[in-house]
Amino acid sequence: VENLQPEIKSIARHLNQEVAVRANQLRWSKRVARLTYLKNMRRLVSELYVRDNCHPFKATVLVWIQFPMWIFMSVALRNFSTGATHSEGFSVQEQLAADGILW
Repeated sequence: VENLQPEIKSIARHLNQEVAVRANQLRWSKRVARLTYLKNMRRLVSELYVRDNCHPFKATVLVWIQFPMWIFMSVALRNFSTGATHSEGFSVQEQLAADGILW
């Protein structure tokens, strides 16, 4: 995403000039010109993300998956080590003490 910033800036400059010229030709209000610019800019940036396969949301996917998984695994290991869960015959804590972490 960071590598696309120079290209996005040049596209924004070029699009701003095009919209300004078109707004003068068609006598658009500033509001219409701004909305047209924003709509086209959104479309062009989206095309860049698709072209380079680098949507900003992909950077946050790791956090949305890894953080909850880390919490669940921490709680599960804590419950195993304190003996909060029991299996048939021996407690999990005894099995971990005898067989180790690869139990």
